[in-house]
Amino acid sequence: MSRDTPTDDEYTAYRVAALPRDKGELQLTQLFERGYQRWTVDGEQQTKKMLADIERFTIDAFAPSTREEAAERPYVDDPGALATLTTLGAVCIMDHPKLEDTPPRHLALLGDLRELYVNNIASLVREYEDWSLHQEIAETLYAKDPGEDGVHPGRVCTDITERPEFGEGYYLEIPLVAASRKCLARSEGDENQQGEIQAHIADNHLYVPVSDFMAKYREYAEDAFGRLLAVQEEVLTADQRSWLTANESAITDRIDRFFQAGQTHRVWENWSRQKRDLLTIINAVSDADDDVAQLGETQTARDLYEAVDAYEPDRTWERQVCESISSPRSLGTVLSRNRDHASVTVENARLNRYTLTEYSDGAQPLYVDELEDLFELPCMAAMDERLQEKKPVRKDLFNLVRMAWWLPQYRDASTEEFISDVKDLFSRWPWYDDEVTEYQIRYELDNDIGGEIPLPMNCANDDMQRYCIGRDQCPYSIYGSLPFPDEMYEQIDDQGASPSQ
Repeated sequence: MSRDTPTDDEYTAYRVAALPRDKGELQLTQLFERGYQRWTVDGEQQTKKMLADIERFTIDAFAPSTREEAAERPYVDDPGALATLTTLGAVCIMDHPKLEDTPPRHLALLGDLRELYVNNIASLVREYEDWSLHQEIAETLYAKDPGEDGVHPGRVCTDITERPEFGEGYYLEIPLVAASRKCLARSEGDENQQGEIQAHIADNHLYVPVSDFMAKYREYAEDAFGRLLAVQEEVLTADQRSWLTANESAITDRIDRFFQAGQTHRVWENWSRQKRDLLTIINAVSDADDDVAQLGETQTARDLYEAVDAYEPDRTWERQVCESISSPRSLGTVLSRNRDHASVTVENARLNRYTLTEYSDGAQPLYVDELEDLFELPCMAAMDERLQEKKPVRKDLFNLVRMAWWLPQYRDASTEEFISDVKDLFSRWPWYDDEVTEYQIRYELDNDIGGEIPLPMNCANDDMQRYCIGRDQCPYSIYGSLPFPDEMYEQIDDQGASPSQ
């Protein structure tokens, strides 16, 4: 079989998908054609199935756990399908009515999709059994630049082999005459010092660890994503694009919910500068010694500025904010602009006195149409990730069942209907067993507290803290964001329940 057509040949498909920046439009178009074959049966394209897969892939890309897992094992097992799902999902994002005028580089949701693509293609490359693919990629990653002693006429990577004397794992064998400065693999160093060189010299060759190869390839793939998307936009006809965006609904709905929940930082790369500045000031005050500044205490702009001036953040954007706040006056200006924010109280503008609390945009609402929507809560997403690997402890089951039971759609539902829906939810986890799960759900429903239906656990509960990303970082709260009915809050009042219920 010829290795010239990615549509028909697996090796060529991998090569084109792995190195899209270096391939022509025809080969990339053929790669997309390979992807479409996944949804073609007896010569007829299964458009509904394809559309559903595009929606699921794109929405799953918004979940950090999905992106992280793809770095360990491929989420999509074919390079053509991956290229097709990624680029068509990107088109749906860019054509959302509220985003169509936004430059792609400013769309955080495209960044999520790109990260899933990079992790997935890197996993596919890592697991591919034919080392010649890795050698071809190495030709691109390690070749000399045109002005760097000229182009080497032979192979840049002549072998991938084990060299126990250099350490465990595989090494790329690169002739010294072909080696470029890119081959100087280094370990991570200190802030002001380069890491140690990890490449080794032997027998007129340079041996570069495969770990460096994978790190450099990820950088390449991230940059090459744009090439893949540009070709898809070029070959997609206006009618095809219109059909895609007119018939897709799940991606649009999810983006709309981000806006409804006030999570614009999930949508745009550079979220509000005012929010960024305020969060940095609050983080600086939280980090400061108590005798400098404290949250919850009224302080002058000068006190708060001392906290910012002493703050040494790890994140680049926080360092930039600290550099931009050059005086107590400029800090006061930031706080005055944020006077309507829930975390800022301007006690006396003339005397520059302010009270700051933990950063919070308030409890953003969460719309739960399906039980899977509960995993929009970061703590629930973390629990979901854990339950993919381990069986639940009872508190996990309790919280999921009680949280779902208090949702408005189940107030008048039968127990059997509720159990059926929860079983469908639990079936996402590998430990699921139909009979055992039904017993567990019934057990939780039958156990009351003094005749009252138990409340779901709230954010401050010790068991929830295992999954919490930090209440100052989360736009939701369990009791404040979910659409629980009034009788639940009346029960809280009657029982005098603490926030950690």
